[in-house]
Amino acid sequence: MHSGSAIRAVRSQYLSERGQPIKLATKPIRLVVREQPGKEAEAWVAESGFVVRRVGLESGKTKQIYRGHGGPVTSVAFYTTGGPDERELLISGSWDKSFRIWDLQTKAHVSTNVGHIDFVKTLTVIPSLKVLVTGSSDKDIRIWDLSPLDSLDIASITSSAPRLEEEKENATPAPQQTGAAPPPASSLRPLKCLFALKAHSRPIEQFVSYPLLEPLPEGVEADEVDIATRRRTGKVALLSADSMGAVKVWELRRDERGEVKGELRCEVRHHELGIYDMQVGPEGELWTASADNSVLLSHLSLTSASEPPVPTLRIPHPAQTRSILPLPLSSLAYSPSAAPHIHYLLTGSSDELIRIFDLSDSSLDPSPSREQKRDWRGIALDLSATPEGCVKEIEGHTHEIVQLCAYTTSSGEAWILSASLDGTLRRWKWPDVLREKVDKLVIVPVEEEEPKKESLLTEEEERELAELMGEE
Repeated sequence: MHSGSAIRAVRSQYLSERGQPIKLATKPIRLVVREQPGKEAEAWVAESGFVVRRVGLESGKTKQIYRGHGGPVTSVAFYTTGGPDERELLISGSWDKSFRIWDLQTKAHVSTNVGHIDFVKTLTVIPSLKVLVTGSSDKDIRIWDLSPLDSLDIASITSSAPRLEEEKENATPAPQQTGAAPPPASSLRPLKCLFALKAHSRPIEQFVSYPLLEPLPEGVEADEVDIATRRRTGKVALLSADSMGAVKVWELRRDERGEVKGELRCEVRHHELGIYDMQVGPEGELWTASADNSVLLSHLSLTSASEPPVPTLRIPHPAQTRSILPLPLSSLAYSPSAAPHIHYLLTGSSDELIRIFDLSDSSLDPSPSREQKRDWRGIALDLSATPEGCVKEIEGHTHEIVQLCAYTTSSGEAWILSASLDGTLRRWKWPDVLREKVDKLVIVPVEEEEPKKESLLTEEEERELAELMGEE
């Protein structure tokens, strides 16, 4: 019988060139895609090999590598400073319990901050409040003041710090780390931790945030007003998800003295297991992907953090869902032949498949009353099942798919990017990948026949033995 490793080796060989792979030195854990008009889109990849890698998505080449962490890098974010000398900064979180900051223009290492007693699992920047939010396996959420970076003296930093060299293609990757987390990094120009939010009882996995809006005038319905024109309150709703599926909604704001404040407003647990991915849409759509084998769409209040998310659509999967990518019509350049009302949801799972769901399918109609009655406890793993509304399963990766992103090339073409623990990023042209017919790989285990043992009996003795056995 074929072993699991042998089957994976066969799959890896067969699928090696599918999806125009970009092969990395170590495993991607999280990434951010950045685009600039007329330029090559880039992926900034947090890798298990203790580095952040900057990769061109058209050339497939590594442009830079940011080294310094003492453990796998779990998350990346960006902050643009204020003031006349506007600068872009890269922020990365790691298993070494720290987050680091680099200046993108000079590539100088600006700051190392040790703020947790366990792995930093996720982080997010809230520009309107000038704060960084970090979440950790220590179950704490910490709020950091980014405003001192607005007056950053890059000249003094670059004079005392080595300049990051452009990465060579044949550079040796950092060695893999096993076992417990390494000792914390020493603090270097640390930022101020404003306060910690303590309510989770499990490790923090993901953050999303969105600005809270002023309530609509009485008698005016939400669909009658363009969201982009609605006034903001200055407050921000921060959603944090943990490894047991709990989601907590916090309200962050600056008070009359300019100090940042944060309070827990509500909490829900609509998933049975950890939430791997979480995204918020412009109209209050909350998408969550969970280890309980489901993706859930909920509705958020745009005006209050005190109103809990309301589940409207659960999409069961035959495996743990690790990543989600909603594709509203405004996010990508669709082909002229595509029906204008159709939009899609892409999911990546532990069974190594990318699934495309047509959200116009009647089986995927959102229904708060139906979801309220559903007693969800997860479903059994069944690799042969096809979820309702799934119009395409894409096979290409040979390990879990940890993230899906959309981007546009310098020529205006729409593409999907998938990242996997198989150590690759793969690129899929949209919507061609939806229409493309590709045979699915099927591996049939074969039992080898045992070699026939040579008999110690003569032919005559074997005949006699057969006759005796027949008589019995």
